[in-house]
Amino acid sequence: MEFRFYCDESFDGNVAGKKILTISGFLSDQQTWNEVEGDWKEINKRYGISCFHATDLNGARKEYEGWDKPKRICYSGELLKSINSKGKKLVAYNCGMRIDEYQEIINEDGRAKLGKPWWACFKTCVAMIAKHMETLPANYQFSVFAEKGSAFDTKGTNFFEILKNNQQFQYRHRLKSCAFEKPENFVGLQAADLMAYEYFKRMKNNEVDLRYPLKLIREHNHYEEGYFGTITLKKMKNAIETAACGKDELVIIPNL
Repeated sequence: MEFRFYCDESFDGNVAGKKILTISGFLSDQQTWNEVEGDWKEINKRYGISCFHATDLNGARKEYEGWDKPKRICYSGELLKSINSKGKKLVAYNCGMRIDEYQEIINEDGRAKLGKPWWACFKTCVAMIAKHMETLPANYQFSVFAEKGSAFDTKGTNFFEILKNNQQFQYRHRLKSCAFEKPENFVGLQAADLMAYEYFKRMKNNEVDLRYPLKLIREHNHYEEGYFGTITLKKMKNAIETAACGKDELVIIPNL
């Protein structure tokens, strides 16, 4: 049986202060994704939208130009209701990093082993999924899909193959393939965009009181998170810097 993880990245690199990078998305089996696709296509068609984009929706830009706030809330609420209705069959995976803290706390050798922030967060999500799948039959695998045209798609497939062939990664047999596609053609990538927006907002604003959409996801769906913050990085500093592995090969799952 094959599962699919649709993911998206968010990166705040254009403002002063702490830089944040996150990778977020949803994992499920193909039948559940078919149901989500049917729901979202019907909702998008009814609202006259070709493809959901969270930042455009919240800024009332492009296809959403002229939409008032109640209409935007109603539209996103219908999409979120579809996600929530799948319950625990749809699993949200997230990993975030505060880049300045990573660079300050982990030395150059350690950062070379764990990799650049995007790769560290991406493979952490993949590693969390692979580890959690150990409760399933041995032949169950998952494929990863991310948005084509992002800043990372040219290297993403190669990085995935590094992880898939990493002899030190004990769950590598769960990895099947990695592809970069357009969200217009894959509704799962649109759902990942929603998850990425909500998780990034939480990270950026250090939110204790969660935004309502994220509360609903955590309440109705299964939710997993890894976070490379100050406390976590200090705890893992020695393990990262002294790991016996090559460049980009270190796989380590952070705690919150």
